[in-house]
Amino acid sequence: MSSRGWNRLDDTEDYELHATAAHANYDTGRIACSHGRGLTQSLDDWQNLIPDRRLSDISAAAPSHKPSPSLPLGRPTVKKRFHTLHLLAAAISLICFALAITAVANENISWRLGIKNYQLIVLGFLLGIMNLCLGSVVPTLLLHVEARFGSSTLQNYNGILRNEVSASGLSPLWRIVLSMLVALPLALSVAYKTFTGGESTKKIDAATYIGNTTYYGMFAQPGLQLLAEKKGTGISLFSNATLPFAMASAMQNGSEPPLPAHPQAYGFNILLLNNETSAALDAPQPSYVSAVQTLLVGGESWNITARVFATVATYNHSRSQDPDIFEEYSDSFCEDARASSGAYTHMTAVDGWSVVLLNHASPGDQTLQYIGLTPDPGTWSITRGGIQLVEGSCSGNILPPDRQEIIVHNRLFLGVAYMSSLVELLAPFVTTRNNSEWTSPYMATGVAAMLWSRTSVVNSPISQDKTFITPKELARLTADEAGLVYPVVDTAVYIRPTLRKSGLLYFVLGIQPLLIVIILILIASVFHSTPLDKGFGLISILAGIDRQSLDMLAGAALSGELKKSVKLVMRPIRDDQKGAIEYYVTTSSRTAPPIPHGKLSPQTLYH
Repeated sequence: MSSRGWNRLDDTEDYELHATAAHANYDTGRIACSHGRGLTQSLDDWQNLIPDRRLSDISAAAPSHKPSPSLPLGRPTVKKRFHTLHLLAAAISLICFALAITAVANENISWRLGIKNYQLIVLGFLLGIMNLCLGSVVPTLLLHVEARFGSSTLQNYNGILRNEVSASGLSPLWRIVLSMLVALPLALSVAYKTFTGGESTKKIDAATYIGNTTYYGMFAQPGLQLLAEKKGTGISLFSNATLPFAMASAMQNGSEPPLPAHPQAYGFNILLLNNETSAALDAPQPSYVSAVQTLLVGGESWNITARVFATVATYNHSRSQDPDIFEEYSDSFCEDARASSGAYTHMTAVDGWSVVLLNHASPGDQTLQYIGLTPDPGTWSITRGGIQLVEGSCSGNILPPDRQEIIVHNRLFLGVAYMSSLVELLAPFVTTRNNSEWTSPYMATGVAAMLWSRTSVVNSPISQDKTFITPKELARLTADEAGLVYPVVDTAVYIRPTLRKSGLLYFVLGIQPLLIVIILILIASVFHSTPLDKGFGLISILAGIDRQSLDMLAGAALSGELKKSVKLVMRPIRDDQKGAIEYYVTTSSRTAPPIPHGKLSPQTLYH
């Protein structure tokens, strides 16, 4: 081969341009070009003809890919005490905290969010945003702490920047810190859900929800109104009304519960006013209760307060106050009752005790009777499962005589229907509880419930015959005129289950914003002179690194792992109002004391 043929390899463009012309003299032309004529020597023969220096010459002839020199791309800056993004994160976090407090503390908003657990969803969303804000400022603080007080190793910086607990070479302390930061949002997401059991209320117009006027009267408990329509005895209504009272006042472990100091509600409509007086309140219409229950979801309830009539029984003190008049009147009373069918009923109980039930012969006389009707405000709680009287009071004002007709002039035949039930209710006070202070409350409750339940059946306001005939004047009164049913403008409060309004809950919601504020204050004050900033990372290290110190990192280009702990030393350099930060790496044991870094000068532009 001639030397002229190989000289073409020194000029790549010339060789490529004339390659097709070279095939007539050299087999190399047949390899470079996929066509040609002439020689047909094998590849092995061709290789034997090429001098040993051909590969180095070809390598030298390869085009160079080195970039041309350019201007520096780095952006010099003065270290700020507060960065806009950090302040924005703090502002967003504080706004989310305020919204979270509002979603819990504001009665109207929490009530609206209570539907289908929307309150939990909103708080979870706001906690998530606050966690993102915290995550944007925490690494900056941790980097400053590592540079100022830590061992300043590349492995620690790498683990902090990547927020990787399992990072290679990360110190145990930082593993604990990063683990806590990972666990914090998880713990908060669980913690705020534990504050259940609260409720939010809203006063509403019942007619707006129900669509008609609300009625109250001598209605049976919802579910038992069919018994009233069928003109039964009323025993089932009596038992249902007195059972909650009997269960609450029963002896437990041989001791009796104390008498309530204030009016106490029991069950559907029993209100014990004091130790001598009990009332059976008129109740809302069953259709009204059913309509409310269809609106409620699990955990919701209505509290309805209405001024209604009540059948009140109280102890009569006339026997002790004026024995002579009482004896004279009671003798006449008993004689009249014996002569009237069903007005006198007697049943012997245990230990020689007996129960006598007297109804004054019609027309009635309430001179010594302790039964009457009074206007009383009562509050019921309606849930999907039922209705219960929760509180009430009694003014003590008895209705005028024309509103007492259903008691004074009514053929109820109480003794025939209720004697066995009264004996069962009062029998313990003859034996095991014969000295009990609950005797009078039981007597008053039994009489009030008996009269209310019997009237609710005999003169049911939901029966087809909605009239009441007075035996005295043979007058026909409407159910409203007789006081059996009447419209009432009640007050309704809609209650929904929400989170409890607790100071501890507010603390849980405010932990992350509080941490952000503390972090920003620490960065701006304690760590302001530390030679790194918010943008510390791969770019800043490469921009200031001493290239000669990088040789010890050889071998970690792909794995990113080092055999030993490598420290990153930061050295600020200042010249007038300009400065630079130089980095270099060095090996050192973990137990070695921290290598001191220089400090930044204020108002200096660092490159």
